[in-house]
Amino acid sequence: MHAVVTPAAPTRRYTIHDLDQFPDDGKLRELVDGQIVEWDVTTLRHGFLEAALVEYLRRFVRERRLGNVVCGEGMVRIQGSEYHARGADLAFYRRGRFPKDIDAAATITAPDFVVEVISPSDRVSMVDAKVADWLRAGVQLLWYVNPETGATTVYTQDSIRRVAAKDLLDGSDVLPGLQLRLQDLLDELESEDE
Repeated sequence: MHAVVTPAAPTRRYTIHDLDQFPDDGKLRELVDGQIVEWDVTTLRHGFLEAALVEYLRRFVRERRLGNVVCGEGMVRIQGSEYHARGADLAFYRRGRFPKDIDAAATITAPDFVVEVISPSDRVSMVDAKVADWLRAGVQLLWYVNPETGATTVYTQDSIRRVAAKDLLDGSDVLPGLQLRLQDLLDELESEDE
């Protein structure tokens, strides 16, 4: 997704509760230090990959009774802040850690695992800031997926590595036994053209 920072009035600092005042125009709005950040609408490729990942991960998690997978950009407060909240394309909460405040504007419980799917128009600085926020919030495993190439940057609290589409991604110790080759999902999408 492409992010656009909407400048706030110099004296105005937005909170989680202010997000309701914005129009329902299809844009995802997050808070970064009290400023509204808008993410543009994505492509069908992005949506396909997000849906395929949700389907795959949800089946894996349910079969093993590991916890819950959520999507839809549910907001998470970064370190409990009223002024800083992010939404994930896909998030996993381990069993016993699912937020109790599921109807709040933004939960205070950070996911264990987050998947973000990049849009070609994303700015590197905005992606870097979001990665830093997720890790600061306590996310243990983060995949940032390039939907064009399937290359994924994998972040943990103490490492960063790049995984090519043809290579296996794994769930580390957050989702033991999880293995996924993104090339398989991209091939499935390409086979729709045949």
